[in-house]
Amino acid sequence: MRWFLFCYWYEPDAPSDPVGLVRFWTLARQLVEGGDSVTVFPPRYRSSLLQQGFLSTPIPLLPWPVLRPASYAILSCIIALVRAWRSKPEVVYYRWMDSPHPLLFARLVGAQCVCEVNGEPVPDWSESDRRLKRRLKHWLASFALSRCDRVVVLTEGLRALVVRRYQVAPDRVAVLPSGTDTGLFIPQDAAACRCRIGLGLDHDYIGFVGSFYRYQGLQCLLDAMAIIRRTLPSVHLLLVGDGEAAPELKQQADRLVLNPCITWAGRIAYQEVPMWIGAMTLCVAPFRGDRGETSPVKIFDYLACGKPVIASAIPSVSATFVQEAGVALVPPDDPDALAQAMLLLLNDPERQASMAAMGRHFVEQEFSWIYLTNRLREWLATEQPSIHHAHPRVL
Repeated sequence: MRWFLFCYWYEPDAPSDPVGLVRFWTLARQLVEGGDSVTVFPPRYRSSLLQQGFLSTPIPLLPWPVLRPASYAILSCIIALVRAWRSKPEVVYYRWMDSPHPLLFARLVGAQCVCEVNGEPVPDWSESDRRLKRRLKHWLASFALSRCDRVVVLTEGLRALVVRRYQVAPDRVAVLPSGTDTGLFIPQDAAACRCRIGLGLDHDYIGFVGSFYRYQGLQCLLDAMAIIRRTLPSVHLLLVGDGEAAPELKQQADRLVLNPCITWAGRIAYQEVPMWIGAMTLCVAPFRGDRGETSPVKIFDYLACGKPVIASAIPSVSATFVQEAGVALVPPDDPDALAQAMLLLLNDPERQASMAAMGRHFVEQEFSWIYLTNRLREWLATEQPSIHHAHPRVL
């Protein structure tokens, strides 16, 4: 098949290389390895200029906030039309981006349109969207999702949401969860990883990898760390990433006198993430209870690296992981429960090893990118009834 992938993504505090595009890079490579032709239309970031294994056509963006997404929508359509003149796509695949332009492009060139919804299209936890803006976003999502040929979601909760809120026919929605690159994320010797990074060998490290947004629950993690230090003062916290909540997190660490036992690694290159996870004793994903639907990518990466994981029992996590998957679940927003779970695991090396082995096996069986991409291909190859629109003259 011939694929066109549209993937606008923007993180205000990391405009040069947003990590949100990693899933698209991996999907594109797996499709090519399966014999398909893939052209990706990413924003012109540093990472989009370095990709190999598929055709990447970076789209320049105007730097101003309102014009940035508009410039991507207009220019990506124009450039894609030029590409389609030479090689017409059979599938247009895009991640929801508050814009229906990939759908309109797919209808124009006669391709099947698939939209990926990897989070709530208009998240309830968003603090920046005012009422009028939220209504507009809801209307755009309803307009586009109900008209796409297929919709890919990352969790069962998102499937229920798009069917209920955006009137998408259930037989057009498939759950295709996030996965991990089991060739890149592999178990490594912790001591060797710590030596390469420059960490001490005489500490246990509780680790987190991800963007520092409030919904990640890092405030709760710091409170839990203060509790742990009373019992195990040698334990350190390894935080890999950065984001809008970083200043207040560092202020909180100062108040709790935790900075001497925290390594703030900052953002690191994606290829180096497995080494940092390899240096950790255990990994955490302490999502807030109001996080909403999400596919916990970091947990798959942790498990692929052979690390035991403690995570908040929000619905999307509880529906995917159980103890047999190498993940211990705790109530969200409860530092005492999180601290107790981490202490129990730190004091039980045999359980750490058992969870690590179970977790690696779990992702190899069901959440490797090879497995997930094959599932996507098989689903798109099945016949679907035609869509009957309320306004056929629009689409």
